[in-house]
Amino acid sequence: MLPVTSMVGFAAPRGTCSRILSLRLHRRSRAASCTYNKSLSQCQSLFSPARNASTTTTTTTTTRPADVVSDEEVALFYDIFNRHRHAASTNTKPKVPSARVAEPTPHDPVKHLPHPFQRALKALQRKDTRGLLTHLQQICDMREFELHEAIAVLPRTTFTEFLRSLDPLCVAKDVDPAGQTPISVGMYQTLNMGSTIDDWGVRKLYSQLLQRMLVLVKALKASGQVLQSEEYIYLLRCAGAASDPMGAKWIWNEMVRTQTTDWRQSEAYTEYISARFLTRPLYTGYDKTKRMVLPRDLHWSRLKLARRRVSGLDRLRFNTRLSKLLFRLNKDVPHTEDLTRMMRKKGPATRLLKRILKDSHRMSEPLLCALMIAFGRIGSLRFVGSRILNQYFGIRMMHLTYNQGTTNKTQIDHIPYRIRPTIRLLQAVVETYGCNGEIFVAFQLVDHISKNYHLPIPLFIWQDLLEWTYIMNSPSASTAWKYAGMLSKIPSSSVVELIWTTMTSAPYHVQPGFEQYSILIRNLLARNQFSKALPYMRQAISFYDTQCREYENAVLEYVQMLRDGVHIGESLHRYERARFEKAHMWYDIQTWCRQYLSNIRSFNPSNPLAIIAVPDFIREFAPFVTNPARYRTATGYVSLHDPARERLQGIVLQHLPVAIPMRHRRKWVFQRAKLRKLLIRSSNTLEGHVPVWNLDLVTLLTTTSRTKPPAKERDELEEAAEKKSDEGSSYDDDEDYF
Repeated sequence: MLPVTSMVGFAAPRGTCSRILSLRLHRRSRAASCTYNKSLSQCQSLFSPARNASTTTTTTTTTRPADVVSDEEVALFYDIFNRHRHAASTNTKPKVPSARVAEPTPHDPVKHLPHPFQRALKALQRKDTRGLLTHLQQICDMREFELHEAIAVLPRTTFTEFLRSLDPLCVAKDVDPAGQTPISVGMYQTLNMGSTIDDWGVRKLYSQLLQRMLVLVKALKASGQVLQSEEYIYLLRCAGAASDPMGAKWIWNEMVRTQTTDWRQSEAYTEYISARFLTRPLYTGYDKTKRMVLPRDLHWSRLKLARRRVSGLDRLRFNTRLSKLLFRLNKDVPHTEDLTRMMRKKGPATRLLKRILKDSHRMSEPLLCALMIAFGRIGSLRFVGSRILNQYFGIRMMHLTYNQGTTNKTQIDHIPYRIRPTIRLLQAVVETYGCNGEIFVAFQLVDHISKNYHLPIPLFIWQDLLEWTYIMNSPSASTAWKYAGMLSKIPSSSVVELIWTTMTSAPYHVQPGFEQYSILIRNLLARNQFSKALPYMRQAISFYDTQCREYENAVLEYVQMLRDGVHIGESLHRYERARFEKAHMWYDIQTWCRQYLSNIRSFNPSNPLAIIAVPDFIREFAPFVTNPARYRTATGYVSLHDPARERLQGIVLQHLPVAIPMRHRRKWVFQRAKLRKLLIRSSNTLEGHVPVWNLDLVTLLTTTSRTKPPAKERDELEEAAEKKSDEGSSYDDDEDYF
């Protein structure tokens, strides 16, 4: 060990406090370069090339010289030194140290931390994730030199615990009101979710979490410390939850810059592959359309398509982009590029696998499943079957493709395995083959693994099979595979009903939920099987009624909590979760009703379908049918307006300019377009964050919107709120939307 004089430049007296030496060492290393910027945009990737070029030359400065020790620290040092010297002169016998943890002294640096840090520590002790996120925002709003000073004196284990408590997997469970519900463009606009979802379809909760965690990391680097291997895992998860593959790549290369690549183990590789290729459902907002392999991306990377097929796919890409806003796009490029297109090349995944094998890392099941999905993103299904399923899990497939126009059953053999498959492998198999349109192969593999290894098929596996089948049979996906000449990738329209029948019958007997009913109903309505869809719609509405009762109970509990003047994170999360679920179910049922009325076709004026069935349908599902209700008859369109019900109002909020690359005369050109972003006014949306005290209880129980009421009602509610405030309730209702 080097002497103290060689490191700090002076001979420290014997008995010098280690914290004093640590502070001095940290100040001497604060001239390190900083690659972060505190003022980061929420709608652009944190690691885009243009942004990095403008921030790599910045340096971190402090308000005093690096080699100056404050008077308070000198006084603290002399106090400790004199106390130790007095104890050594009075006691001749050495004392055995007590095993009890010492109480904090008045000179404990943690006691002098800024108030946001102290409140964050209390929230950390209570395991209050929501409160910790609130205090994290206050910490990031501190002045830069104050933040660096606080991080320098913060114990290193406490900093690690901060990152561990801010793990996106924990935040998604304790704070995210949307849960595991995918948010489409239609839901985003109809429910007015602009406060929780950005223009790219990413949840703002995780984008802002990544920004604030990077501010903490910046302060840690300014104090001369480096990240530990466990902390890199949490940062990679944050980059993945923010749908930022380039951010995950930058964090991974940070280990090279700090010369800590020896810390990379199987778990670190698993998290990096998951964030780089978005293998976890959380990393794409649980939206499978963001993970779907497009035939246009396979051109030149896995196969070569004819020029006329590529032109048709480009036209389809342009037409579908007009209705998707900026969802599923790559933030790092100025033009429109699908997020999955940056994963189409096999080089990155292959280099990672070779590095793992070269360094002899342990091939665990999570790592292999992440590699399976990563190679599935680039369409390397033969590699997945021969190198992963065959060599590690003992599953050998003889045929991986279909014959022209006919289905050829895949032969699956059972051979000795190195790793016993679990339910994690079932999920990886469905994800890998489902995103490539191989629904039949995915179902065969799930059935084979379940029977040979005695594994139950959980409900979420059936949900994935149903959803991938429905997506591949949708007009946009089926048209793309048709233009590419891959008709075998398009499942039959009756496959969704076939999987439903298999799931609910022997030997599985799975009880479906609202999400499974939604997929089946939309499939039946798309096939114009109205008589089959109506019974399922009535059964699904029973789930909505149950959710309405849960929402009422959550509202009453939340209002009672506010009246008592206390703040319980669980009650607030229950209210937000129930509010979102009720609005989400209402949107799905409204979509079914709109699809039912739009698919009605009657060319006979006396057809009972248009004369009797449709009016009965509107009368039965009146709370969910749009006002006015509009459907087609043999002589024209019928529009029924109910003055007793509210009318949905669509407002053009803004126009988003985009540049879509198109092939024109063998050259790439940018075709300009403007995407129209709408705002829907309704009492069933999630619009507004008006405090609860400004709304009456009836409005809270019957609607999910929290917008300001009309002027006359607003004056009455404000008077009632003032009376409530006079009674002594001092709690300020804040939804803490991050």
